[in-house]
Amino acid sequence: MAWKDQSGLTLAEILVAMAVITIALVAVVQWFPLGIQGMEAGRQQSTAVFLAEQKLEQIKAWGLSSAAGQGFDAITAGNPSTATCCAAEGYTTISGYASYRRQAIVTDDTANRKLVQVQVYYRPFTSQGANTSENQLELATIIARH
Repeated sequence: MAWKDQSGLTLAEILVAMAVITIALVAVVQWFPLGIQGMEAGRQQSTAVFLAEQKLEQIKAWGLSSAAGQGFDAITAGNPSTATCCAAEGYTTISGYASYRRQAIVTDDTANRKLVQVQVYYRPFTSQGANTSENQLELATIIARH
């Protein structure tokens, strides 16, 4: 058997193998920024969903409360200068979430039901930094008088 006399690889074989590995690694490394950007977009969207759900729960609790100025009839759309449950919150006003803003839109569906829509806005982060456009997420629910 002639092949038993030979040991190792030739220089040409090693160079070809290194070239193939280098091309594969360069291709994989080029996808890292896209993957990181996708993870950041998912994180931002998950945070927006959390903030919308949080606001909906606050509004539900407000509607069930028997404290003065609260209750089902007090669920109304407010503006930032009023202290209602549905006042809009601008950027830097949500504690711990400075890059998000949210607002609630309340529509009387019937005398005993209200449609509550919570919109959360955020500026998506790209590989070039913060973006000036806004992304929006909206959750809605119907609250009924008990």
